[in-house]
Amino acid sequence: MSSSGVVSKKLKFKGDKPKKKKRHHREVEDEDGDVEFQAMASADPKGWIFPSEPVEVSGPAFILLPTEPLTCLAYDPQRQRVIAAPVEIPEAPEGMDDLSPSEVLAVVEPSDINHVWVASRLSGSEEVISLRTTAGTFLTASPSGVLTAVVASRGPLEAFKPMPVSSSSPFPSFSLWTSSEKYISVTPGPSLGGKIELRADSESVGERESFRIKCQREFVLKAKMGTEGEKGKRRMGTIGGGGGAAAVGGSVEDEIKRNKQAQTWGAGRVVVSDQDRSELKRAKKEGRLAEAMLDRRAALKSDRYAK
Repeated sequence: MSSSGVVSKKLKFKGDKPKKKKRHHREVEDEDGDVEFQAMASADPKGWIFPSEPVEVSGPAFILLPTEPLTCLAYDPQRQRVIAAPVEIPEAPEGMDDLSPSEVLAVVEPSDINHVWVASRLSGSEEVISLRTTAGTFLTASPSGVLTAVVASRGPLEAFKPMPVSSSSPFPSFSLWTSSEKYISVTPGPSLGGKIELRADSESVGERESFRIKCQREFVLKAKMGTEGEKGKRRMGTIGGGGGAAAVGGSVEDEIKRNKQAQTWGAGRVVVSDQDRSELKRAKKEGRLAEAMLDRRAALKSDRYAK
């Protein structure tokens, strides 16, 4: 018998299939999230994608309106007006059929700098954004429902809240809620001579209040990373003294919390034991977890008999 390794005493029979180790549901989610982040990080950071959550609406934004033909929310700097500008539809590759509406939405990008709005969060609120033109003015929704973009500073009338709209489409839709508790809407019709009217006085969300917003990939990725970071902090519970769910007894987080409260090193540094954690699991079952934690903490001190 070789003495180079440890021999397993578990009986094995010919034909037995190896059992697959079960993975926690959260581990699978984390791996999927890592793959998504890696794919986004490796792609063109200036590319345009659809944010899936309101918090991801950030940076340069291309707001597509629910009209036929397709238009976008734009600013006319010469007339200083907010308009619905026609969108340049990409051509299909040579030898292929015309692009379907879904394919158009997937590949369409702004062709004019005035079709882009810079979305930024207002101070003290992660839900509310402002939309700035390339001229440095902000989109304003007056209480009467008129949309303008001539104000150089932002206030309550320049605040908008992107709200997700349920849809069967693979592309997320958002409504834009104003400080007057109304929604931005588009009203195309023959009575307007074929022109599209933009208003901010709709009281309910429907097809005319549902917009598709594209943002640059680097800003969406940054927002996603920030969201995942907040989720991670909530999972850690009260390690840093904040609120949230308590850490699981016997876990690394629990040991960090206990050691931080009872024993810190220079400059507030927290040290945990590198011993096997199986003893903690056994102590937890036997109801002596606190005693086992104390023994591990005592073993870290220079005086092994001091507790």
